[in-house]
This record gives sequence, structure tokens and C-alpha cells, in this order.
Amino acid sequence: MMTETGGITIRTDEKYRRKSPFVDLWKHLKRNKLAVTGLAIVTVFIIVAIFAPVLAPYDPYKQDLTIRLLPPGSPGHLLGTDEYGRDMLSRLIYGARLSLLVGFSSVGFGLAFGVILGLLAGYYSTLDSIIMRIVDILLAFPGVLLALAIVSALGPGIANVIIAVGVWSIPTISRVVRGTVLYIKEMDYIAAAKALGETDFMILFKEILPNCVSSIVVYATMRLATAILSAATLSFLGLGAQPPAAEWGAMASTGRNYIFQAPYLTLLPGFAIILVVFGFNSLGDGLRDALDPNLKNAL
Repeated sequence: MMTETGGITIRTDEKYRRKSPFVDLWKHLKRNKLAVTGLAIVTVFIIVAIFAPVLAPYDPYKQDLTIRLLPPGSPGHLLGTDEYGRDMLSRLIYGARLSLLVGFSSVGFGLAFGVILGLLAGYYSTLDSIIMRIVDILLAFPGVLLALAIVSALGPGIANVIIAVGVWSIPTISRVVRGTVLYIKEMDYIAAAKALGETDFMILFKEILPNCVSSIVVYATMRLATAILSAATLSFLGLGAQPPAAEWGAMASTGRNYIFQAPYLTLLPGFAIILVVFGFNSLGDGLRDALDPNLKNAL
């Protein structure tokens, strides 16, 4: 539809209306069925974690030795009970809350430091070599070994696992942000901002950082999968969540003592870890494709 106002023709078609960036993102994301599946899985786990007290049929820490090691499908206990008679379904539901808490907290910790370091390294050439050499040293250590070393030094516990996995995330995100900043700071609008007298702080956080958001979002989404898996690994090794905490890695670790008698004690939390990691990885892949400008133009 065409509308004339004061001799000026204006397009009023729905096609030409300004779209929200979220609508545009969803438009491209929904074409990737695997990404939509990942989004659905992640959404379900987040809802389960938030409403764990409502959804859990029993207290996940209440013991009853008279019903210990009931198999899945037992009356009143859909997924059976563990070696202390605690309901497995309730513990898995609460485990989602703890695992997602560790994942989001550790990635947030890594982003807080990694983004700042990446911005400084990319924008200030004098700081670039110093920051990147520190990053290279951290990257020289295999991730799990670095996390193990940090937790071993700080001691076992959820808080220390968050710190360890967060520190592991810092080098990669700083390199991702640095590479984006190196490209953006050569753009004409950055030169114009400098000519207009904007401070370095304003340029970094008003002009450059918003253009790094897509890379940060993609990295953070995929990093959540790694963080949850790493936290579960540390708990499995006895360095993360401590008994009787309902955490998937710790549950799988204690369940291995009954692997032949009651294999579901290990298989159920293991399957939960696989499912949530698959969800975040699939969603991250979809976001990467949807936020890729070249792919958008192609579509």
C-alpha cells in the first residue's frame, strides 16, 4: 500500500514496517529444526529448575531405608529410589536447578572478566600483547586440568566449581571479543565518533560493545553446555557438589557403586546431562547461524 503525505510517498505495507530484532532472530532461528528442538529442551529444563519445589513429588533429601533401591516404575516412585530411599525423580528435578545455577553463574563470571579483557586488548594496542600473553598461558592448560587445579587449590564445593569453570571461560571469550573489536575499531563510524570528541569509554561501551553482542550471545549459549558438563565432571570426581546435594554429577558418582544392582542410579543423571548439553549446543549452533549477517543476506 502507498500513502501520499505532503507530496511524499510512504510505504505502509506490513513487509516494510520496522521489525523487532527479536522477531527477525526468531524468523531465522525457527528455520533450523535442530535449534528449535534445543530451545524447547533448554526451556523445559529452565522451567523445571524454577518450579522444582512445585514439580518434585517428594523432598529430595528425605531418606527412607525401607524403600531403598526401588526400580523405576515402582508405585509412588516413577523413577525409583536411590540407596537411601530418596525419590530419584525429585532429586533429578532439583539437580536441574543446581546444574543450571552452576552453568549460568560460571559463564556469567567468565563473561564479566573476558569481555572487559577482550575490549581492552582489542582497542589498546599497548595492552594487547600483555593481556594476550596471559590468555595464551591459560589456554596452554587443558580446560579440565585447569579447573581441577583451581578446585584442588580452593577446595571442593559448588562456589569453587563456579570460580574454576568461570576462569576456564575467560581466555576464550576474551579472544572472541578482541577479534571483533579489532575489526570494528577500523570502521568509519568509530573514526567519526573520535572526531566528535567521544571518550574511549563511550566508544568502547556505546559504539563497539553493542556490535559484539551477537558473538557474545552465541559463545555464552554454547559455553553453558561445556560449563554444565565440566561442573558435573568435577562433582563426579568428588571435587564439586558434596553429598547429599542433588547434583547430577554427584548422583552419577554415588550411583556407580550400584552399577550392576541398580544401573538407573547412574544412567538417569547421565541422560539428564546429555540432554541439557545437547539442548544448549543445538541452540548455540542455531543462534550462530541466525546471527551470521552473511547467512541472513543469503536467506
